[in-house]
This record gives sequence, structure tokens and C-alpha cells, in this order.
Amino acid sequence: MQRLLMLLASEQPAKLAGELRDKESRLRKIAESIGGTLRLAVQLENDPLAHSSAGDSRSVRQLHGLVEVAIPGIEAAELLPVVAALAQQVDGAVDWTKTAVSVGLVHEVLPVAADTVLLTLATNCLPSMDREAFNAYWLEVHAVLALSMLDDKSKAAMGYQQLHADEITSARATELAGASPSSFAGVLQCGLAQINDLPHLTVPGFAEVIMKDEENFVDLSKEMLGAFMRTLQTQGA
Repeated sequence: MQRLLMLLASEQPAKLAGELRDKESRLRKIAESIGGTLRLAVQLENDPLAHSSAGDSRSVRQLHGLVEVAIPGIEAAELLPVVAALAQQVDGAVDWTKTAVSVGLVHEVLPVAADTVLLTLATNCLPSMDREAFNAYWLEVHAVLALSMLDDKSKAAMGYQQLHADEITSARATELAGASPSSFAGVLQCGLAQINDLPHLTVPGFAEVIMKDEENFVDLSKEMLGAFMRTLQTQGA
């Protein structure tokens, strides 16, 4: 599955939420024009990431909204024809200088049972690694480590997907949207019924081990972009 993520920033988050709701039908038709599905989300009220920097020295810039289109297949470029049209629909409520766009292949580590709450976090890879090495470590080492610390109940409560960003297509999509250039190598998305289903908060030692392992492939000196988000129920859902 290929996925386009518009990681939206806004000076008026409430206005952005209203804009996404008002434009949902148009956005959905744009997504469907290429055989895609639409998901919209806005930053959760009292978002824990808005009040801390993930518990250590890393910096997480707030994400206020999300427009997501997913299509089957392996060609990221097939999402490019709808980028400008999607951006135009939400233009009045978005700060494009702080907004990022990522396009890439989605790897499902754990199936998504619920996405009422959607943790979304975009990260950069270490300068010593290329994208291929970053993707391999994230999927084949880091994700395996995470799963090894979870019991069946914890796994069933959390959907876990990795978007491995296509660098060239993401840059082109960013240009088409008029967003700020960025170098995010990957976007984590965890679907939850509630925040407390995240194992970082419930499994002893999980957060410490996972965050320590991130030092092996994530450039923690660079700003991340993320939020706990509330998924908006759309007519096509």
C-alpha cells in the first residue's frame, strides 16, 4: 500500500478542524478519483506530545491536522496527481511553511483494530545511514524488538504501521502542495482505541528500551513532527 500524508500545521487549529469537516466530501472525491481511501485527523485535545518532548532531549513539533490518502500498489508516484487538489481544499487553514508532506510504502507490523486515536510521528534518519539502511533497521530490528516486549493483549490493542518515505516522490509532492521542504525518512502511525492502549504508557520498561534503540537509526538532533490525533469519522468510512 502506498500512502500520501499531509502533516498539517495551522495557526488556528480549531479553524483547521472545521475546514477538514467542511471539505470532507470534496477531499474524499479527490481520493476516490485515483482509487484511494481518505482518512482525516486533528490533534487530540490535551495531546501529551504538546506538553513534553517525548520524555528526553528530543524535540517534537506539534502536528495539528492530517490528510491521508492510501492506494494499493507499489508506485508512490501514482499519488502525485491529487496532491495539488487536496492542498487547495485546505489552503485557507494551513500554515504551509510548517507543514510537511510524505509519500511512501506502508508496512503493517500490527493490524489496525481501531484508530479512534492515531499517533503520528515523522522522523529523520541518522546522517551516517542511507534510506535503505534506515528502513531495514526500523522494520527488521526495531519493530521486532518492540514486538518481543509485548504480550498478545498489548499487540491486539495497537495497530502499528511504518511509512517508508520515497525521497524523490515526497519532494515532488511537497513542491506540488506548496509545503515546507523536509527530510523525514519515515512516519510512524499507531492506531488506538484510547491513548492508554499505547504500550509506552502501560508496559514496564517498554518506552525506555524503545527510545534507547532509536538512537541506532533516528537522528534525534533533528526536530520530529507529531501528535496524538483524533480521527474524524468520514462519510466513506
